[in-house]
Amino acid sequence: MPEQIYLTDENLLAAIPALLGFTPTNSLVIVAAVEHTDGSVRLGRTTRFDLDLAVRLPRVVVADLSRALGDQPVQRLIGAVVHDTSATDDLPYRSQLHQLVHQLHESGFTSIEFLHVPSFTAGATWSCYDAADHTGTLPDPAASPITADRVINGDRIYSNRDAFLAQFVPAPADIRTCIAALADPIAEDVQAEELAGDLPRLRRRLQLIDDAVTAATHGRLPTDHHEIAELIAALSSFLLRDIHLIQDTEQRCGAAQSLWLHLWRHAPARYAPTMTALTAVTAYLRKDGSVAGLIIQRDPRPTKLSQLVRRWIREGAEFTAPHTSIADVAQQLRTALTESTER
Repeated sequence: MPEQIYLTDENLLAAIPALLGFTPTNSLVIVAAVEHTDGSVRLGRTTRFDLDLAVRLPRVVVADLSRALGDQPVQRLIGAVVHDTSATDDLPYRSQLHQLVHQLHESGFTSIEFLHVPSFTAGATWSCYDAADHTGTLPDPAASPITADRVINGDRIYSNRDAFLAQFVPAPADIRTCIAALADPIAEDVQAEELAGDLPRLRRRLQLIDDAVTAATHGRLPTDHHEIAELIAALSSFLLRDIHLIQDTEQRCGAAQSLWLHLWRHAPARYAPTMTALTAVTAYLRKDGSVAGLIIQRDPRPTKLSQLVRRWIREGAEFTAPHTSIADVAQQLRTALTESTER
């Protein structure tokens, strides 16, 4: 369930690095406050745009928000303009942002507030574009409750966007070629075990994956090529993959996302689409739309599952319904595998 909004403007600003997964600079970050059926207002989609693009081509921002939020009960949009203003006495890009607000109003977004913050440094002065007296001091982003929640559940907040994007750089080709040679015969064995209904062997492979997730909760990711190949090959089974679309605790979900992304970086081309789908679903269900969207963008052959996540992101779908459905299916599959008796 998305976080209910009890945040002041300054505390919402301090939470932005945690919402994105990195500390942005020269950015326009727009957070949607969405009203839910129970009357609560919760954090919706958080979207970052390059500030230069946003002020030059406001229609791009409007089109993106309209597509993602047009059919949602958006109570208001809060925009954070992240830009150092040491060279000017006025807030940056005031006239261009006024035009952006006008276009957003025309598209049906009636309540919009733009705030300026020079950097995400504790003690920085933030200001409002509409009211000169609406200003304050930024709390320490590291002490934000949302940051604490992300860190507890295994997320890392990167210092900048480049460091964040480094997660999505594949391992060198020679390493992935070596892993392919190890994984291919194992994947054939996995397929044979499924066709034969060899439950004991499939259970052992499930346990191997479970143990790797447990190790990831302690910050340990596999480095041995054979171990990586074993995991990638096991997850080529749709049964074992679907069981692991979700974990039973938030901590394990965070650890699993780190593990899947690590395996994706090492996955040969044959296995990359499956690892993409697994990472994307896990990230999306954890409300980590940044990771889900970016990894799908890097897949030239998206599976149907990845395409479904892409549609959820594009339409701004709530997390609750798919989370419940996937959790139910994953548990049923796990129970069927672990409790079945051989004929």
